[in-house]
Amino acid sequence: MINAPTAKGLLEYDPSIIPLIFECDGYFEIAIGLQPIAPQRMTSPPTARKFKTLAAAHSYLRKFLEHKGDILIKKP
Repeated sequence: MINAPTAKGLLEYDPSIIPLIFECDGYFEIAIGLQPIAPQRMTSPPTARKFKTLAAAHSYLRKFLEHKGDILIKKP
C-alpha cells in the first residue's frame, strides 16, 4: 500500500503509469500496479482509500494526484 504523496510522485516520475480504479463491495479504490492508494495519513492497520462513487475516485486522481494521463476502470 502506498500513500497519496508517494503515488503523486510516482505518477510525476513515470507518466506511462496507468492508475486503476476498481469497484469493491459498494465502493471504489485506486491502485497503481498492485498497490492500493491509502489516505495521506496512514491508518493503523493500513487501509485503502474508499470512494463512494466512480466520479469521486476519478476527481481525486485528476485534482489531488494531478494525473493527466489515461485511467483504467475495472469492474469485477
